[in-house]
Amino acid sequence: MRHLIRNMVLFCLLVGVAKPLAAQETPPWKGNLELSYLNTSGNTHSETFVAAGKAERTFAVSKLSGEIKAIYGEKDNVASDKSWMGILKYDRNITEYTYGFLSESVERNTLKGIEIRSITLAGLGHYFIKTPSDTLKGEVGLGYTRENPISPFDDRGFPTARLFGGYVHSFTDKTRFEQTVEYTPNLKEAKDYLINEESAFITNLMGNLAFKVSYAVLYDNLPPPGFGKYDRLFKTALLYTF
Repeated sequence: MRHLIRNMVLFCLLVGVAKPLAAQETPPWKGNLELSYLNTSGNTHSETFVAAGKAERTFAVSKLSGEIKAIYGEKDNVASDKSWMGILKYDRNITEYTYGFLSESVERNTLKGIEIRSITLAGLGHYFIKTPSDTLKGEVGLGYTRENPISPFDDRGFPTARLFGGYVHSFTDKTRFEQTVEYTPNLKEAKDYLINEESAFITNLMGNLAFKVSYAVLYDNLPPPGFGKYDRLFKTALLYTF
């Protein structure tokens, strides 16, 4: 929890510093809030609730963005999923298509054996395609991971890397497809790595409301003993965009 508080304080400080510097020429924050709920009944009873939000603000030569997601699920009145994560990221343009970045991510997933996992990264990103209808970008970064598994496993820290790819195709101004893939290896142990993948289709309903269908796979190749490697999430969600 102290990592989340630290990151929220840092986020607020960055916003507070940036706002007076670019209050006139910078457009306001933009992003979305997402809510998803699934209920099944019959032979088994399960409920899953997902709440998420993204926001970003673009300045003359930089961008500040943040993301947070919380998931809670029950199956037959027993918690089956209980996790949250947050990301804070700062991009600084180097050229029209290349930028440097700093990021901090924090995750908690006790049902997967993770009390707190935080990853600090610095790196470079590049747009291979950047048109009104299509964007394709890649990022590479180096940093450090601090991981606190649930008791009785020992805390650990190790150097890490990150490879990321993201593609967006806009069918119209209000309908798009998004695909992201992220690979985060432990540089001290080859078998220890994370892979996150998400495919999403988003279309506008009316006004600021949009509809999202997505499928995500979260893979941990070396989880704490006794825990599974995969988390899969298929969801339909209502988005409020701003």
